[in-house]
Amino acid sequence: MARKRTTPPRQTQAKGAKILSAYLENADVFRTAKTNGTTPRGPAVLVLRNRPDFDKRDFDRKAKDLVRLGQEGRLSKAKSDRTANNVHDRKKGTRTRTNVFRDRVIRRLTKNERLTQQHGTRETNQYLANKALVDRLYGGRGPIRARGEGLDPDHIHELQLDGEDAYANLRLMDAWTNRQIGSDIATALRDVPEGTRVIVKLVP
Repeated sequence: MARKRTTPPRQTQAKGAKILSAYLENADVFRTAKTNGTTPRGPAVLVLRNRPDFDKRDFDRKAKDLVRLGQEGRLSKAKSDRTANNVHDRKKGTRTRTNVFRDRVIRRLTKNERLTQQHGTRETNQYLANKALVDRLYGGRGPIRARGEGLDPDHIHELQLDGEDAYANLRLMDAWTNRQIGSDIATALRDVPEGTRVIVKLVP
């Protein structure tokens, strides 16, 4: 019987190696089943942990929501679909829902964006009052190299864990933290069959 993994994969613990924010506690069970062509028993146990380079507040909020959703039986490995986040815009064509959400937030925060520092004060000029937040939203449109460089609209209930692609399922999150967690979760679930129930654990 394959043993449950209680620590991250060995290579992640080597000196200087990247620390994983997500790994599968029972990865051996799913890897063996995939090799043998059998159906693994039980749910996939996804373990999340914060990394020093993450925004801790955003990570904690994200992780706690996923733990709760797993306890409610609402998480499962979703079918891979690169177009799941697409919406049609009559003016701009096909766009992702996250980018539409980002632009809506920017517009709401910069209703009087034509005003400058010579016109009004931070109290009367929304653009000036929200400039730091708006700059991070714009920053999230491109590549991100570190915490604090940008903001992303994040799916609270991850799409890859069968979450709904809806505006009500989106909220802003540090872009670096969001993208790293999403990538690590995808890697952790690589050998898990679609439709498999997932539960989430949070470790220090």
